[in-house]
Amino acid sequence: MIKKNVWLVLYAMLLAFLSVSLFLKIQERNLTIKLNNHNLSADAYLITLKDKMTVAQLDDKLQNSSKLENVQVHYQDKKRKNITYFYGVGNFAIPPMLKGSFFSLADFKSQVNVAVVGQNYEKKLYTPKDQSYLKMDNKYIPVLGVMGNHQDTDLDNQIFISLNEQQRTKVLANNFRIVIDGKHALNKHSVRKILNASGVRHLNRKHFLIQQDSWVVSHLSELLGLALITLAFLSGAFMCKIFARREYLEAVFLKKDVKKFIFEEWQFFALFNGLGTIFGIIIGLLAFDITEYVVIFVYNLGVFLLTNCLYVVLLKKQIKKLNKGD
Repeated sequence: MIKKNVWLVLYAMLLAFLSVSLFLKIQERNLTIKLNNHNLSADAYLITLKDKMTVAQLDDKLQNSSKLENVQVHYQDKKRKNITYFYGVGNFAIPPMLKGSFFSLADFKSQVNVAVVGQNYEKKLYTPKDQSYLKMDNKYIPVLGVMGNHQDTDLDNQIFISLNEQQRTKVLANNFRIVIDGKHALNKHSVRKILNASGVRHLNRKHFLIQQDSWVVSHLSELLGLALITLAFLSGAFMCKIFARREYLEAVFLKKDVKKFIFEEWQFFALFNGLGTIFGIIIGLLAFDITEYVVIFVYNLGVFLLTNCLYVVLLKKQIKKLNKGD
């Protein structure tokens, strides 16, 4: 009994730890996909305006709206795809930074343009003293920080610029590819109404049951890994059923109640399987830099419940078969 329980704890602990490592890979891949898309989420909207509107007018509509909070707007240059004119409202999402800082709300009211650049531009910056500058169109723009995460992504080649107040009042927003994204998913109807837009569509088109065609493909190896871990958890129930056969024969000899035997067997299985799963998750969370915990607990809880149900069913079938053999 002791050997079986120790084995079950170690087995569940290993599988739970492996599941955390796979969720880490999913998290890292999600970040890479996001950074390859200007640090925009899968819920970002591409906007087409009905009327002519300056950048300042569009920004003011967002600033004065109570329905669109914590948003960022990307005015993407149609000719130079590496240049984005950035504006943010509230607590907007920021990309990972290697040096310096990202835009603050004060930068959007500045009298001069300021920039944040991808890490591939770091060596191209002009730094006479403590301040770095980016030379663009024969002008020097102060640089606040350098974006990146020590991995090769498209963000490394991007330049984000916050326009000064004077330029914002003169430049037409219609001349850019306008993308709006929220820290949380935005309401499409609200976006259309507030910005008086003729077109609002997801930057990454959604399809039946799949948010992005590329998501499943990008995470295929991790999803297959989680499927194998699920099968391994279920296989543990089959192996424990084999150990329970001898114990049941002993219980019959001692004239124990069948229902009580099943309950006690399930109780020990659930206890040690659960302990192993919890230990494995804790070790994984301590070992890895995980930012999304809920999905890990939901997955392991779901597998735990499924495995326990399977074990009870297997026990009942085995007992029934042994009784018929008698």
